[in-house]
Amino acid sequence: MNWFDRVLLFILSVVALVLGVAVVLVGAAVPMGWAQMELTRQPYNVVTMVVGGVTALIAIRFLFFRRRRRDPKVDSVMVSGDHGPIRIAYDTLIQLANRRGSQLRGVSSFETAVREGQGGLILTLRMRVLPDIDIAALAKEAQNAVKAYLEETTRVPVERVLVQITELGDGNRSMNRVWSGSGA
Repeated sequence: MNWFDRVLLFILSVVALVLGVAVVLVGAAVPMGWAQMELTRQPYNVVTMVVGGVTALIAIRFLFFRRRRRDPKVDSVMVSGDHGPIRIAYDTLIQLANRRGSQLRGVSSFETAVREGQGGLILTLRMRVLPDIDIAALAKEAQNAVKAYLEETTRVPVERVLVQITELGDGNRSMNRVWSGSGA
């Protein structure tokens, strides 16, 4: 959201808050004896108070609306170093995992998602594989290779590696990654 939108949202919230409070006060200012008699015929003041209250609540919500900034501690993992702690960003871990996973034979495309688990990181690998490949063996190889590579290069424990095979890739576009199986 740019600064102009924020200013407009702030102005809208202030105006809606003032109008909402004014409508609630007008609805509450009507004498109760007359209001009880009038409610049996036309419940205007109750409707006015409810609409004003809802408008005021929405205005308060937007008035104090803040886009939550991402905490850098949440998007990284801490590793102890010889001279102090080292913070490794999740983006770095994703790049390392993608680099290692895309090197596997039979992989057409490779994406990684990282989140924190209780005993280490939980990685989700999304792979698009080439046709005529043993998918179960490739998934197991990807799990082992990515886990070992990340733990070796970053010293960050990996709790689990989940694999999702999304679809078969196009063998024609990725001819450099096709494994023929022959020794030639």
